[in-house]
Amino acid sequence: MIPCAVVITCSDTASHDPAADVSGPLAARLLSESGIRVADVAIVPDEADLIGKSVAGAVEGGCRLVVLTGGTGLGPRDVTPEALELLGAREIPGVGEAIRASARDRVPTTDLSRAGAWTWESALLLALPGSPGGVRDGWAVAHPLVEHALSMLAGGGHTHGHGRGHDQGAAAAVDLWVGEQPIDAAALAESVGDDGSGAVVVFEGRVRDHDHGRTVTGLTYEGHPDADRILREVVAECENRPGVRAAAARHRVGDLAIGDLVYLVAVSAAHRREAFEACSWLVDTAKERLPIWKHQRFDDGTSEWVNCP
Repeated sequence: MIPCAVVITCSDTASHDPAADVSGPLAARLLSESGIRVADVAIVPDEADLIGKSVAGAVEGGCRLVVLTGGTGLGPRDVTPEALELLGAREIPGVGEAIRASARDRVPTTDLSRAGAWTWESALLLALPGSPGGVRDGWAVAHPLVEHALSMLAGGGHTHGHGRGHDQGAAAAVDLWVGEQPIDAAALAESVGDDGSGAVVVFEGRVRDHDHGRTVTGLTYEGHPDADRILREVVAECENRPGVRAAAARHRVGDLAIGDLVYLVAVSAAHRREAFEACSWLVDTAKERLPIWKHQRFDDGTSEWVNCP
């Protein structure tokens, strides 16, 4: 159990214009979706001493997880890793290596990133890139490790064994974007909004009772194991579109009845045109790329497989 977390955006730009901060609210949303209470979302300029003071204040205030976004590149003002080192934090090299490895096939320049994880006192510090895609990639890697890392920092031992029970526990901590669980449309739509959003557009795809003049009685969706990863990648691309504040998507698989919600997309942006265009792009692009197939059943007893897309 993680008592609370603090998110700190390290950015000269956002410190002068908080509305420009997209990655901080995104990180806070990802943590909240993972069941972690976010105590604060702060913005500090790219100054090593100020970053260090913000981290120290969060930890001394009782938070054991601090997620920093920005300042992990090679620019002269990218000083987040230096700030953590000045604080006396201890780096966990494997986490940074895993973050870079996870994005290497999609982002050729990812090896220039200095994102990673450190520990200070009994807290875990995650330094993620300032881009929405970098935040998503970094959290996807770090999330399954956080609770165990904090347990070790608190004096707990290693979890022994790598059998079936251990694997199931790790899988349970992952928030599946393509899965059999029902979609909470209201919660997902609310998760993309923030004070800088002038519009939130939501698309709901439901199971209809007909197809090409034939009556459909039910259907089953089956997905490739890579479907979840691909949906996350498409959402990350959407969040890099001009004006987009945040995006989210979920797609169900398994047996579904007529009227069931099967596909949901939510996008927030500063203005309605950007939100509508981005939502339409995300709906269509995800359907084009997702390796999900539909088996639909008809009232005459026949059935057919349809590639979806």
